[in-house]
Amino acid sequence: MEETREQILSQGFVESRVKVAGLLQRHKFFVVKEKTPFGEVAYLEAKTNVPQAELARLAAESGFPVRSPLGVAFPPGKSPKDLAAALQ
Repeated sequence: MEETREQILSQGFVESRVKVAGLLQRHKFFVVKEKTPFGEVAYLEAKTNVPQAELARLAAESGFPVRSPLGVAFPPGKSPKDLAAALQ
């Protein structure tokens, strides 16, 4: 993932390679903004099931929280409160 935060936000999606069941697959993650008590937080959301280990890897690489039907992963050391402040 070589895109910056600004590029990902303006483009509205990012395409990334993830390992699912031992196979490298290309998945599209869309930017979805969600209102929280701390402000608006931008998530990268996949419509397909992505393993939790890959969600954690993508969150660490991109700096965005990543969500799929199987769960949510936040960047290391970050919470929704930190990420809401980054968008403002």
